[in-house]
Amino acid sequence: MSTNKEDEMLIVQGDEDRDKEIFSAGFIPGWIGEGGLQPEPTNEFEGASWSWERARELLISASKSINPRVAERRNIRMANPAKDKRTSLNTLHASYQMVAPGEFARSHRHTVNAGRFIIESSGAFTTIDGEKVPMLENDILLTPNWIWHGLGNDSTENGAFWIDFLDDPLVSSLKTIFFEVRDENYKDMKNNIQSPFVISWKNVQELLEEAAASPTEMYGQRVKLDSSAIPTMEIYVEKFAAKTNTTPNKSTSGRLFICVEGSGYTKVDEKKFDWRRGNVIAVPSWHNFSHFSETESILFEINDEPVIQAFGWYREE
Repeated sequence: MSTNKEDEMLIVQGDEDRDKEIFSAGFIPGWIGEGGLQPEPTNEFEGASWSWERARELLISASKSINPRVAERRNIRMANPAKDKRTSLNTLHASYQMVAPGEFARSHRHTVNAGRFIIESSGAFTTIDGEKVPMLENDILLTPNWIWHGLGNDSTENGAFWIDFLDDPLVSSLKTIFFEVRDENYKDMKNNIQSPFVISWKNVQELLEEAAASPTEMYGQRVKLDSSAIPTMEIYVEKFAAKTNTTPNKSTSGRLFICVEGSGYTKVDEKKFDWRRGNVIAVPSWHNFSHFSETESILFEINDEPVIQAFGWYREE
């Protein structure tokens, strides 16, 4: 049985002494192992989901012993189930966070770009560069690279809860994280109800009402939101009629989906991940995914596409 020339070119004769000498000199033989070039991208992260219902219970329990003055933030990380992962995806990360009644988590700033989707609020606010900005339910608030931001709750009865999403895995891999803290007297701050860093739920609803149906079966009614303040991420909102089933697709972009309302599931490769309000689904790059809505539903999507597009690496199937 003969082999063709292409096969013969991929066969390297083993020589343990030769390769050992190369290793001992501080090199790695480039002709053994996987190498860096492959026909398609691989991604060690897996499709995953996290339950808001369970996270809420855990945060309330943690509020009895975790003080933001000591821990900086009371949050629980959505770590990917793949081995030894602390982030949700290789470029994006999400956490659930809580601020207890009457509490303030001091201001800090970092080179990580971030945003948050507000799940429950009856008096929550953020401070942004010395101004007090309300955080209303279903709003998205953006905190760009190096913007001072603290987190508080004026309610004396109800905790405030949200989902943080950040590009810290990307910034960390590039070794460009800087971080600083400061105390603030938020009670004397000017209120700003028209901050450019707020994507209000009222405006999102108006955009959805005006949105046309998707020309393909890959999406529902999908609208891109203005997230230019955090240039490493794009944010979309997508509305599905009941019993919508999108066609599978994959791309070189990693994606986080947050269920705003409704119920259904996302299929990542052959695994199904259920969602309802507050649940989060992670779809790694170059993995097939599709959505199915059991009821009329709305999802927010956060992706890393601006980074991938900037270098001409975006592909979609």
